[in-house]
Amino acid sequence: MPRFLRSLRVRLTLTVTLAVGLTLAAASVLFVIAMSRTLFGRAEAAASAEVDRVAQALVRGEPIIDRPGVPAGYITAIQVRDDAGRVIAVLPAASPGATSARPVPSARPSLQPGSAPQPGVVPRQPPPRDLRVASRTVMTPQGRRTVIAVSRLGQISQSITLVERSLELAAPLLTLVVGLLTWFAVDRSLRPIEALRVRTEAISHSTLGERLPEPTTGDEVERLARTLNEMLDRLDAGARVQREFLSDASHELRTPLAAMRAELEVSLTHRGAADWRAVAGRLHTDTRRLERLTGDLLVLARSEDLTVTRPVETLRFDEVVAGELPTVSHVELTVSLEPVEVLGVAAELARLARNLLDNADRHAVATVAVRLGTQGDRVVLTVDDDGPGVPPSSGSGCSTASSGWTSAGTGRVAGSAWAWR
Repeated sequence: MPRFLRSLRVRLTLTVTLAVGLTLAAASVLFVIAMSRTLFGRAEAAASAEVDRVAQALVRGEPIIDRPGVPAGYITAIQVRDDAGRVIAVLPAASPGATSARPVPSARPSLQPGSAPQPGVVPRQPPPRDLRVASRTVMTPQGRRTVIAVSRLGQISQSITLVERSLELAAPLLTLVVGLLTWFAVDRSLRPIEALRVRTEAISHSTLGERLPEPTTGDEVERLARTLNEMLDRLDAGARVQREFLSDASHELRTPLAAMRAELEVSLTHRGAADWRAVAGRLHTDTRRLERLTGDLLVLARSEDLTVTRPVETLRFDEVVAGELPTVSHVELTVSLEPVEVLGVAAELARLARNLLDNADRHAVATVAVRLGTQGDRVVLTVDDDGPGVPPSSGSGCSTASSGWTSAGTGRVAGSAWAWR
């Protein structure tokens, strides 16, 4: 596409201008055709009516009177000719010189080349373009008579020509005016959108708190600005959650690393008294914790990619939870698992249960209670510990961080939910 056609303003202006130009051109042609047919049709109808009137008068033997009520300019002359082609009457009355000076076309065949014209017979002339001839032959008491009406429509032709030239001048001018008006109207309509685009382009990841001005016009521009601001709200909330998650993940990763470093420094300082088997066991536990954390980070990153398909299968959720119960190793554990089946991803459901149990094991004082059952149309896993709990100010952050895991499985009864304190 050419560069100048990439502008919406140019495309709309060209489309409207071209449509108006073609419409005006077609309308002008149709108007001229209709006008010509109407005017020439009236003239031909008037000539035919006069021919019929004169012919009927001749048939009845009545005198031929002049043309009452015929519009001026429609009929120039009416001639009555005998069977030999001689002119025996003319309306309006004219001298023979005037009649011969303006011959009237005849309906009879023209003379052959080289033949002499008969006395009193006017040879047929080729009719001009603005000439209309109507004729009728009737039997009268005096013999066969032919009535010919001639209409010279020069005034009508001049009027039609004047209209054509006026339309040839007016149609392009009107098309140009419509194009200019369309250009300015589209420019004025797109100006608020261009302002929104400039303001949106200035917003970066570090200025997601800024918002676009919302005009109170009640039109599409206001709805567009509101939609963009709602999108910025979601992006800002998502970025804030990501920053909080990165902070929490950094803290979670630093804790086992610091413990491993301290364990190694103490063991190296007291090499002779160090129980290296016990040290290796504790380091192994910490590395497993690091492995789980990095695995969770990888799963969270993949969960944002909608193009990645995860196998969903029917499985026993109580068996998945039972397989992760050894995660709790520092406190007493009470378990109540109701057999339930869900549709979900086995690895993610296992990671969900493991994270909940690991969280409870690290924060519990003496006991952890695990319950799995159904509530209405939902499957509920509850991991309860007797630790200090989550402060009310941090409750929303925890629920937000955990909401990404609730899509790991769906109960056959149409839903699922997991909760912990």
